[in-house]
Amino acid sequence: MALGKQSPDLLEIFVRTLAPFSAALDGNAESSNAYIKYFVPWCQQNTLLTHIATYTAACFLSETGQLDRQVTMEHKSQAINMLNETLWTDFSSNDGTVAAHTQLILNEWYWGGGTDLGAHVRGLREMVRLRGGFRNLGLHGLIAKMAITADLSIALSYEATPVLQSGRQIEPLENTKVPLRLALNTPLVSTLPRFADCAQALKLDPATAAVLDDMRFLISAVLALPDDPSQKELQKINTTSAWLHNRTSALPEFSPRRPHPAARSSTAPSIIVTDIEADFGPASEPSSISARRGSWHSVQSTHSTHSAASSDQAYSDQSADDRLPHHHPLQPSQMSTSSSSSPDPPDYLYQSVRLAAILYSRAIMQRQPFSSVVEQADFLLLWSTMWRVPLTAWKGVLGVFNWIIAALAPVAARDSQRHGRFVKSMLANSLLQIGIDNWELARGVIEASGRLQGWLGGRGGTE
Repeated sequence: MALGKQSPDLLEIFVRTLAPFSAALDGNAESSNAYIKYFVPWCQQNTLLTHIATYTAACFLSETGQLDRQVTMEHKSQAINMLNETLWTDFSSNDGTVAAHTQLILNEWYWGGGTDLGAHVRGLREMVRLRGGFRNLGLHGLIAKMAITADLSIALSYEATPVLQSGRQIEPLENTKVPLRLALNTPLVSTLPRFADCAQALKLDPATAAVLDDMRFLISAVLALPDDPSQKELQKINTTSAWLHNRTSALPEFSPRRPHPAARSSTAPSIIVTDIEADFGPASEPSSISARRGSWHSVQSTHSTHSAASSDQAYSDQSADDRLPHHHPLQPSQMSTSSSSSPDPPDYLYQSVRLAAILYSRAIMQRQPFSSVVEQADFLLLWSTMWRVPLTAWKGVLGVFNWIIAALAPVAARDSQRHGRFVKSMLANSLLQIGIDNWELARGVIEASGRLQGWLGGRGGTE
């Protein structure tokens, strides 16, 4: 079939099948969603974007075995030729070329070899510069959000420095303040409400919420480190991450025991990594995220100040190396759908959070990037467990979903199988969806992810 005859069908597949999942995790996006409201109609009207959308749909069909790869390459060649022609006639670039180039970069990341990604993203950076910066891009900031989140997603997967902007300070794109939707709550941002306080609204088991609050506490402690931390400060991080790793590993595998084991050990370590005393007040006040940006890197804890005093003494009395657990891959037995010793049905969301927390605490404990500590068996176990949770349920805890996927992305980057490519697309889609809903919060997620990755890679969290 000629490419011209295929194009309308492929465009329809993009509009009705692919685009909804870029706008909403489960594909059920509201008509007011900026991606559905502005970008999809634009793709149907702009000739260049129509070719890009057609090529994107061809990649998807080739992936599912419904379209010959050679035909897909012909669509790719046609799309690239049209983009180059547009650039030759419009040296300053325009919104269409920036959006088209961004989608081509994502397609290359998902389905291509990825060998030229760096050059493509640098080319995108030059396009944005010629436009006068991100704030001059159109569609109510959507094009800028698409470009920035694509760059950050790729950087996280390759554990590299973002190209378009420093991962430490992302440009604000909106002047209005957006109320927080609890579905976006994430362990990566320290000043959001405690998961324990919104567990019922998020339909989380209290044990799941407790693990998430522990992870926020640990990640916040890492991000609160100065650029040149002392050995004692690093030892506190090491000791606490080891303790949380052991405690999380010891939790039930399939579903949390009921009643919820709310009581915490009196020996729970508490971290004070700066000379400024941490604020142990409620994290949910005030409600304005932007008003609290200055405190994003402060350490907040659900542990008592009493245990803080008792455990801080232990840091100087016992070497952290004596308590480090040995690294064992996550056990495949956790894939079982039932447990004969427990009457509780398996809670796959709880299992996913627990497995992710083990990987995060392991990476921080060893101060190694996820690509070094997440083995292929870990990747497959966590991803297959997540897959048992309906996407609609993950949509209700989108911030948690994005936090988990970020740990899997470096393994997915070197995985040529379909599930590896799917993880990459879910990372980019979830981050874009957070950005569309609340860019101020997305900035916090991007900055925290980049700084944590930099610290794990030995770059001091300066990325």
